[in-house]
Amino acid sequence: MRKNSVIWPVPIRNKLLSFQSPHFTPEETFDFITPFILETDEVLLNPILSKSYTEEFGEYKRMSPFLIKRFKVYYEQIGNQIIILGVKFPGEK
Repeated sequence: MRKNSVIWPVPIRNKLLSFQSPHFTPEETFDFITPFILETDEVLLNPILSKSYTEEFGEYKRMSPFLIKRFKVYYEQIGNQIIILGVKFPGEK
């Protein structure tokens, strides 16, 4: 039995690295993003998360979302790979 893996494509990683908060320095923001990625991986690799709903409308139609630390993460599972397809920052439309 193969283990699932989470794939963070380069555009998604670049978007996360571009995240800025007026309340924190770039170093503090980076220190937030790293645990965010690890926590997201932990949630997605949890076997209990085997069934989730998919968006019915909009840019992320047919993708499964979940909310973590006020970030909305969209993903799709194909076989044993969980691919991150999009991330919306808090307040992003």
